[in-house]
Amino acid sequence: MFAACLLPFGSALLSHFHQDPVALRMFGLILMATSLTRTAIWVYATRRPSVVHDPIDRASYWSGLALSVFPLVIYAVAFAIAGTSTGASLAVYASAPVLYFITITLLRRLAPQGSEERQFT
Repeated sequence: MFAACLLPFGSALLSHFHQDPVALRMFGLILMATSLTRTAIWVYATRRPSVVHDPIDRASYWSGLALSVFPLVIYAVAFAIAGTSTGASLAVYASAPVLYFITITLLRRLAPQGSEERQFT
C-alpha cells in the first residue's frame, strides 16, 4: 500500500510537469506499483479463503485476476509511449478508469446469475 501513499505526489508532479516524459513515467511507476499491489492482494486473499471469504470458483478467480491486471497493462502502455508522445501517454492514463469501469460492467452483465463476477466493483 506504500504505492498508494505516493499517488498524491505523482498527481501533483504530473499537474506541474505533464509534458515531461520523466514525470509521466514516474506517475506510471506509481500506478503500476498500485496495480501490482492490488493483484498481489487478490491472489493472496483468494488462495487463502479463510482470511476473507468463502472459496470462489475458478472462473471468478480468473476474472478477478484479469480485472486486477487490466489496469497494469494500460499503465505499461502509457509508460512505454511517454518518451515518444506525452499527450498520447496522458490520454492513455486518463482513459484507464473509463476502460476499467467498462470492463467491470461487461463482466457483471455477462456473468451467470449468482456468480462472484456479479459483485465486482
